[in-house]
Amino acid sequence: MSQQAYSYLVKILSARDYSEHKLREKLREKKYPANEIDAAISEIKAKGYLREEAFTEGRIRSFMNKGLSINHIRQKLRQEHLEATDEQIAAIFDENQISEDQQIERLARKKMGSKTDLDFEDQGKILRYLISKGHDYSLSKKVLGTLVSEMKIEDDAQHSI
Repeated sequence: MSQQAYSYLVKILSARDYSEHKLREKLREKKYPANEIDAAISEIKAKGYLREEAFTEGRIRSFMNKGLSINHIRQKLRQEHLEATDEQIAAIFDENQISEDQQIERLARKKMGSKTDLDFEDQGKILRYLISKGHDYSLSKKVLGTLVSEMKIEDDAQHSI
């Protein structure tokens, strides 16, 4: 095993967690031979320095906080060569007491900004934004419709005072 490859991995892992795939990429970029890469990765695994599960959970939380749906999160994880079941992702949503409806509402409110009246075009833009985050069209339309109705009720109450 190359002591340099191992030392490099320890150094970067001391700053933050990485996936095994990303560590291999980093070592390849540094032009380490395949056998040294395998040996260094095996060594950090044996010592418990590679915390792939914790890294994956952190990525799920990050994507969840960005408002991505469970399906979209699974796709993003695959792109990063990470694996998690829908049940594992759902468990993290449950731990953080976040539902897809709440995510959609938060994203829609963020996109609405300070607008108090949304026309058809505004609603379409928000709906497309929600779908780009991987959310179901029907659910997004329902949650957005509820928000628009609430806004109208609040606006009517303000004008009747």
